[in-house]
Amino acid sequence: MRLWGALLALAAAGHAQQGCAVSKDLVVRALELVSASPARDDLSNGLLLLKQAEEACDENGDAWYYRSLFERKLGQGNPQYSLGKARERNSPALKSAEDPFTLSTPARGVAVVAHDNPASGATARTTRDIHQPAVSHKWALVAGVGQFHNPRLNLKYTRNDAQSVADLLRDPTYGRFRADHVRLIADSEATAVNIRAGLNWLVRNSTEDDLAVIYIATHGTAREQDAAGASYVVAYDTDVDSLDGLYSTAIPMVEITTVVRTRIKALKVAVILDTCHSQGALAQTVTIPQSISSQTLDHIKEGTGRVILAASRTEESSYELAKYSHGLFTYYLLEGLRQQKDAPLDKIYQWVAAQVAREAEANGWKQHPVFGSSDEDSPVVLGIAPQDAIGWLGPAGPPAYR
Repeated sequence: MRLWGALLALAAAGHAQQGCAVSKDLVVRALELVSASPARDDLSNGLLLLKQAEEACDENGDAWYYRSLFERKLGQGNPQYSLGKARERNSPALKSAEDPFTLSTPARGVAVVAHDNPASGATARTTRDIHQPAVSHKWALVAGVGQFHNPRLNLKYTRNDAQSVADLLRDPTYGRFRADHVRLIADSEATAVNIRAGLNWLVRNSTEDDLAVIYIATHGTAREQDAAGASYVVAYDTDVDSLDGLYSTAIPMVEITTVVRTRIKALKVAVILDTCHSQGALAQTVTIPQSISSQTLDHIKEGTGRVILAASRTEESSYELAKYSHGLFTYYLLEGLRQQKDAPLDKIYQWVAAQVAREAEANGWKQHPVFGSSDEDSPVVLGIAPQDAIGWLGPAGPPAYR
């Protein structure tokens, strides 16, 4: 009887664990419906997903917290009751006061006053127009995973992609980022925890007058591979063999979206994603390496001065090429940034997209990079010399355009 009781307890625990895994996935799906001006249908569908999340795992405090936000936005239900449940269950989102409906940047055309930057040598500046490309400081998080904890996931050139991007950004001729303003995490260091810590580093350091860059090269999971239909970025320690455990070892794409939309205050932000072709490595679980969805593309560019580049369309893969020792997209991105360092990213994208599509077709592939921006009046120039460059940035040569 004791053995039978123990087995029943283990089965119940396993069922509860599975339910909480699905619950967290359902929260991710609900957050993917969030925008600054959400349609009522999206709010209703999101609330339904959150109710399902709460039913699957009553102890999921974040499900209760976001349920309260959706109920308040819809003007229905009992948001105070849901908030109380979130508080009882120690919701991390409640503790950090997350609000996915509120953008971190002002409306287009609003001038701001620069704050003192935590970096040494920062100087206060007067009010300026956000339409100007000038920035005080430039910060970048660069993540690339080629060698995974699960060797079946290994990629050949993503580590080199990330290293080359970091090197170019630190180059005083091309990227013009301070070396200590570029954080590179690669391979075994690029765990889910460390990638999240890197995103928080960007949030803490970048202020309104700054430029923030996020570059990620790794696998991406397709919506069809997840129990609740969420999209994830694969980290070094991601467990792709367990659908129930995916939520705890990967980065939900919506989490990156939320950081860019609601937490990074910089008025210039560039997100660059190169999710690489798996060559069948993920056959059992992650069968279709996906790029960013159109819905995520629309949401991540909300606000002011937001620009996003992705290596391929949603239904396509991003390919690696041995002759370049790089992913095809990142290789041409690096070339474009070297030859057009003073050009805005929308101009560089046009050349990169043409080169990638041409070479992909020559190899019998289909790969078309995608681009999105929050507005046309806030150009993002990665190679621009920051205002804090005096004393450490060498003389830059004239711009060279293709």
